[in-house]
Amino acid sequence: MSGTALNHPLVRDYLRDLDQALAGLPAAQAEELTEQITAHLDDALTPGAGDEEVAAVLSRLGRPADLAAEAATRSESGPSAAKELAAVRRRRLGWRGWTAIVAPVAVAAAIIGYVLIVTSVPPLQARGPSSWWFRQDAARATYAEADGARQTTVPVRSNQVQGLVVTLYNPTDWTQTILGQWQGSNAPGNALRSRITVATGPGSDFRHLRYARPATIPPHQSRWVRLLWVSNTCLMKGGGQGNDELRLQLRLGWVDRVEVIPLRQAWFVVGPSQGPCD
Repeated sequence: MSGTALNHPLVRDYLRDLDQALAGLPAAQAEELTEQITAHLDDALTPGAGDEEVAAVLSRLGRPADLAAEAATRSESGPSAAKELAAVRRRRLGWRGWTAIVAPVAVAAAIIGYVLIVTSVPPLQARGPSSWWFRQDAARATYAEADGARQTTVPVRSNQVQGLVVTLYNPTDWTQTILGQWQGSNAPGNALRSRITVATGPGSDFRHLRYARPATIPPHQSRWVRLLWVSNTCLMKGGGQGNDELRLQLRLGWVDRVEVIPLRQAWFVVGPSQGPCD
């Protein structure tokens, strides 16, 4: 009982008086009732509870002599100590005491239910137009398709910023907030120095929108999502580096989760690299 409210002097005195009051009951019945009341006090009182809080709980529970008298009376009809305590609690605690016991359980159940609902919400979808962010890359991009897989490729511009922009659609009834990337980079050209942002409003001309992070995608709406990076990866002639998914950290309500979003095509930069690279 070390470190619990059961060490409070008022509780120790109460349990001592209870042991004396129950001396006239059968030993097994008295022991069971004592255990039930002790467990109730341990649940109802927080560690470090003050004198007023302890006194209020003990007052609602009732005097040890009265509890013993009720237990002796009810033992004639044969109920167990657990039933005796339940009857005592119903009379002694009242609705306020029961609220204090039941409310935390109800809150915990609600939290668990909420988290289960949020984790079952469908992820964002890559749906709609996409493009290389910079015009010089878009002008030099090539596109290929084989066996149903699509790929777009641009020459690497070593140690320069490159990027892409895609449309993500929120198919759910929840507002989804993009917090950032998850476990490294989504960028084709660099594993570390990249940044993802979201258009703060709708619009068709993606280069003239404002981008920020965190930023939200409202229910059943789309937003441009921009990924920029510094292309300092080392690529041989004909070698490439790319990606076909976004790995995002998102928030739904007050729950954070990770979504891996397949893109509609793979995005690649190809060598050769020019100048220093990592």
